Amino acid sequence: MSEPGLRYRPNVCAVITDDLRSQVLVFRRVDATLQPHVWQFPQGGLDAGEAPEAGLLRELVEEIGTGDVEVLASLPQPVRYAYPPEIQAALSAKDPEKAKYQGQAQHWFLVHLRGGTSSIHFDHQPQEFDAFRWVSPEEALALVTPFKREAYRQGLTGFALI
Repeated sequence: MSEPGLRYRPNVCAVITDDLRSQVLVFRRVDATLQPHVWQFPQGGLDAGEAPEAGLLRELVEEIGTGDVEVLASLPQPVRYAYPPEIQAALSAKDPEKAKYQGQAQHWFLVHLRGGTSSIHFDHQPQEFDAFRWVSPEEALALVTPFKREAYRQGLTGFALI
């Protein structure tokens, strides 16, 4: 249920796939405030007026150290998910600007790393991830935090990965 006045934060999500589209890269979060050691896809909020694909490339550089990707596909509509109350409270305490959002509306992109995983690095600040690994799309669903699971199912289904 949504609260009056709250809305979904415009966001992007990158599904990085291998050449055969049989595996995807997941990344382990380091942020102790918001569920440490949870695996997820790179994602992040769009800046005011920023186009989704430009936001995707910026977020990839900020989170995994490279934006050298080929965009293979994108979903026609954003996928939404709501924050559970404890996550909304943690986000609000960390960044009051985020308190006005009840969740995220993610523009999903399927991408391929041009330089392979050797182009990934986490030596930038703030560091959001500390590890990555290839998994099946089904395993990605099992690894992601439960409140994002249905959004991941929609995104992965939209790309015909599951």
